[in-house]
Order: sequence, then C-alpha cells, then structure tokens
Amino acid sequence: MLDFFRGLGSSVWALPLGFGLFFGLGALSFTYYPGSAITQPIAFNHRKHIENGLACTDCHAGVETQARATLPELDTCLTCHESALTTSPEEKKIRTMAAAGKALAWVPLTRMPAHVYFSHRRHVTFAKLACSGCHGPVEQSSRPPDRPLLSLTMDACIQCHEKNQARTDCNDCHR
Repeated sequence: MLDFFRGLGSSVWALPLGFGLFFGLGALSFTYYPGSAITQPIAFNHRKHIENGLACTDCHAGVETQARATLPELDTCLTCHESALTTSPEEKKIRTMAAAGKALAWVPLTRMPAHVYFSHRRHVTFAKLACSGCHGPVEQSSRPPDRPLLSLTMDACIQCHEKNQARTDCNDCHR
C-alpha cells in the first residue's frame, strides 16, 4: 500500500486522494452503530411522554443552551415518577433504581467523532431546527430505538446546510 502512495509522487491525484480517504473514513464514524442492537435500562416510551405534553427539552437538558445535550438522569424521571402513575414495570424500575442508589445508564445512540464540533444550541436555538431533523421521528416511538433512526454522515450535514443556506466551510465543523 505504501508503494502505491509513493508511486503517486507529486501526482495531481495525491492531494485529492488523501483528503478523500481522511474525510471518507471520518464520515463513517459519525453515527454509532454497535455490533448488536442497543438495550436501554428502561423501555422509555417517547410517544406517551410527548402525548402528555412534555417536550424533548424537558428531559434532555442543554439542548437549547449548550453545545451538548444530555440524557436524562434519574432525578429528571423522579420529578414525575417518584410516585406510581401507572402499573408499568418500566416505570417501577425508576423507583427501584432510585431506592438502590443506582444511576440510569443510558447508552448514547449517536456521537460525533472527536474532530467534529456540533452545537445543539446553535442548531436548535439559532437555526430553529427540530430534533427530528437529526435524530429522526423519535417522538413517535413507543420503545427506545436500538439503533439511530437517521444516519448522520458528513454528506447529510452538508445537504442540510446547503438546503438551509448555512455555511459549509470545513473549519466551521472540523476542529
């Protein structure tokens, strides 16, 4: 393989090929796809919570004010579920975990590579994008997705930026 790159020398293809490999491999790591389906600690029903008047921002702190959004901590769930609201065994898990002093160990579905900077605040508060634009129709799911509903690739981001007339300068996202 090294001989192949040496053979390119000062070829006009060396630079584009290098960039293509760098960004192509980086784009593959945008969305987190584990070897098997992810199981969350609670079979959280997004649809039911949305139907009861909650918004994504009620459980996912930081969406509007920080670069990173959070996954809900047990205290967030206990705000409503300290006492039983239903007979759901999933709801009971919340109180059982709290009584045992355990934390909710959510498994993130999506993550950005270290060289990519993404700000939830900039996209949600300033650009007024809906969560479903990047995360898919999670609000319609009655169980947690076991894989990301949308594939977050560099091409998808660039297409969205072009559609919304946002900058596509490499240095805006790649640090």
